[in-house]
Amino acid sequence: MLFIVADLLKGPRGATKVYAIDEKPQFELEGARLLRDVTGSVELMRTQQGVLARADLQVDAEIPCARCLKAATTTLTAHIEDEFRPTVDVFSGQGAFPEPEELVDEDLLIDGQHVLNLDEPARQEFQLAIPTKPLCREECPGLCPHCGQDLSEGECNCLPETDERWSDLRHLLRERATQ
Repeated sequence: MLFIVADLLKGPRGATKVYAIDEKPQFELEGARLLRDVTGSVELMRTQQGVLARADLQVDAEIPCARCLKAATTTLTAHIEDEFRPTVDVFSGQGAFPEPEELVDEDLLIDGQHVLNLDEPARQEFQLAIPTKPLCREECPGLCPHCGQDLSEGECNCLPETDERWSDLRHLLRERATQ
């Protein structure tokens, strides 16, 4: 998501531009496959130091289910609110930022052609939005821990685990059933 912000940088503080986003993502997420275009809105506002970007974005992604490992589809959302600083003064063409002693996030810089790139901040926010335990469906039974059978496709032939501490109770229940 690239935005040419030269006109905005020439404008007064508080000047804004709003964009509707519907484009193919130029990034990948670890542990997820993006299914559709990134959609949403981006507002760019001129600040004293640079450009404040506010974005609300969505993308559909396919993630492995935490129980059965089948594909689970989910919508990831990202809210971005970051100030981008120009590296070149829009009027003079001279280097403007960063000062040699300043520590800066390289992803929050407007390049020498006055292009603001929102891809990396969006990728980071989407990466954080991936659920830690995604499910293909809420009632997913998962896999058998012994043989790996997908329990949503049917029962496996494994014997249930028995806890020997309950053997006396099981014996009493069997006696009662035979009476």
